[in-house]
Amino acid sequence: MPTETGARCVLQLARRRRLSVYPDEFGLEQDICDVTLWLIEKHSLPRVHVWVDRHYTQIGREIAGVTVMTSPRHPARLTEAAHEAFLVLGYTIEDTRADIYGHQFCDGHHSRHEAIQAYARIEGALRRWRSP
Repeated sequence: MPTETGARCVLQLARRRRLSVYPDEFGLEQDICDVTLWLIEKHSLPRVHVWVDRHYTQIGREIAGVTVMTSPRHPARLTEAAHEAFLVLGYTIEDTRADIYGHQFCDGHHSRHEAIQAYARIEGALRRWRSP
């Protein structure tokens, strides 16, 4: 989430530029940042990159896949967690094996406050999704 003084993450800067031209267009920059910050907080990681692939024909909340790139012992577990987080945020994840492109990842330059907000947002969405 952008700070009062301005965004520092490259995705937040891209989001701000996009919204200045297309204010009603959907963007997944905030969700990528929030999932990244959530993983860092939840698993006490110094850094992680959440790579989101999209097919050229996908729009809105459609993505082809999610991969977490980091150096812990269990990166598959982190990728599964990120995959689930995008599902609870309302994304459809479908890889049709057509051409894809990778969306820019969050560089992690966020305040502690933004990290706590992202963690609370994702944890809340997971709780609502898992409860009957």
